[in-house]
Amino acid sequence: MVYAEIDQMLTGPRQFDNSAFCVLPFYAREFPRGTPCCYLAADYDLNQVKQHMLLGQRPAACKKCWDLEDAGIKSNRQLNNETLDFYFDRDLATVFDLCQQGKNKILHYKIATSNTCNSLCITCSSGSSSAWGQLERRNGTTPATNWSLELDTVSHDIDFANAQSFGFLGGEPLLSATNFKILEQLITHANTDCFINFQTNGSVELTQYQKDILEHFTNINMSFSIDGVGAVFEYLRYPLKWDKLLANIDYCRSHGMIVSACYTVSNMNLLYHEETCRWFDQNQIRYFVNLVYDPPHFRPGALPEHIKAQMPELQQQPHTQQDDVDYAVFREKIALQDQWKGIRMQDYLPKLHQLLG
Repeated sequence: MVYAEIDQMLTGPRQFDNSAFCVLPFYAREFPRGTPCCYLAADYDLNQVKQHMLLGQRPAACKKCWDLEDAGIKSNRQLNNETLDFYFDRDLATVFDLCQQGKNKILHYKIATSNTCNSLCITCSSGSSSAWGQLERRNGTTPATNWSLELDTVSHDIDFANAQSFGFLGGEPLLSATNFKILEQLITHANTDCFINFQTNGSVELTQYQKDILEHFTNINMSFSIDGVGAVFEYLRYPLKWDKLLANIDYCRSHGMIVSACYTVSNMNLLYHEETCRWFDQNQIRYFVNLVYDPPHFRPGALPEHIKAQMPELQQQPHTQQDDVDYAVFREKIALQDQWKGIRMQDYLPKLHQLLG
C-alpha cells in the first residue's frame, strides 16, 4: 500500500475512463427515502445499477444525469464524483477499485429533516414546503401533512465517527433543529473535518447558536438556490428578497465558507439563462444545473414551438404534442399561483410575459 501511494505521488492520479460510474450507489444514503440518490427512477434496482456502472454501462435508472451530460451540462453524478473523490483523498480510479472489491461503505449522507420552509417557490408544493401548505389551506385546497425527522429516527443509520460528507436539504434546512443536532453529534465524535453542505434558499439569517456550531467545522459549503437575478429570483422564490440573499452570501464568504449555487432551470427562467449564468461567473459562484422534470408543466420544453425558436437552448430539441399539453397546464397554474400570492408575472418577468402574450 505504501509503494502504491509513492507511485501515485510520482506519477499523479491514474487515468479513469469509466463515464458511467457514480460514487453515490456505493457510498451514499439519503433520508427519509433510503435511496442513494434522489434522481434515481422510482423503480430502480440498486444491485443492477451498481453492476451496470462497474461494467461501464449507463443504468437506465440514472436517465436524469445522462440527459444533462448529453446536453453538455454537469450532472449530479459528475459533481458528486468530484466532491467525494476530493474528500476521500483518493483518486476516482482507486475508489472504483474498492467498489469492485466490495470494500465500499456508506460515508456520504444527504438528509431532508422536515418540510418547514418560508418560501413559495414556483415549482414546489406543500410536500416540501410548509409555507405552500398554509397557502393551499387558505385557498380551500387540502395540503400535504407537515412532517419532520428527529435525530433518534436517523442516528442508528449514521456512522458519525467516519462520515465524510453531509448534505442538508429542506424544506429550508437552516430552519430545522435536527440538522444542528446532527452537527453536534459530529462534534462529539471529533469529526469536524467532515464536509458539510446546506442547500438553502438564502433567506435565513443564522442564529448565534448556529454560528457557534458551524465554527467547529473546517469544510462548509452553502449552496444557495438561485434561479435568476433580482426580480426573476423574487418571482420564482416568492416572497424571498434578493438583497437578503446577497447579504447572506456575503456573510458566508466573510466567515470562510464555500459559496455555490443550485440553479433550477424551468420554462419560467430559460429566457433569462444567459443573464443568470453571467451573474454566477461575475460573482465567482460555481453552480449546479437542475432541470425541472416534475411538475411536467414546468419542464423547460413545455412551451409553444414559436417561443422555443427564440431560445437557443431549445432550438435543437424536437417539439411534441405533449409540450403543448403541458404548456396549457402551465398557463393555468401560473395564473392560479399569481392569484393566490397576490402578484403578477408582468411586474417581475416583463420580457417573458410579453413573449407569452
